Amino acid sequence: MSIWCYNRLLRCFVLIDLKLGKLTHQDLGQMQMYVNYFDRTQRAEHEHKTIGIVLCSEQNAAMVKITLPEDNHQLVAATYQMYLPTEAELSAELSRERAAAERVLRLTAPRNGDGEAP
Repeated sequence: MSIWCYNRLLRCFVLIDLKLGKLTHQDLGQMQMYVNYFDRTQRAEHEHKTIGIVLCSEQNAAMVKITLPEDNHQLVAATYQMYLPTEAELSAELSRERAAAERVLRLTAPRNGDGEAP
């Protein structure tokens, strides 16, 4: 399923492709073709480059990294969830993220002369 729209704030076309299965390099290639088409035939000079978003139920980060160019700023691949998390799942995820953030803060905090954080 493909959707395209124009974002007035960003001043660019936004193309969205919803994939029901696992993301493939063909999906990314197809989106790149759509982005190229819009940039070459639909985009006006004063508009920003087209953005392509591929949403899928499963993705392989390594495959995405290898398939897309290193200087890629136009294509995004992301996973979606079929259902919202439960309150307990959301609470657990927030706790994990908070603990990770606090750990980073402790590790990066400036130390005083005795090696302790102030």
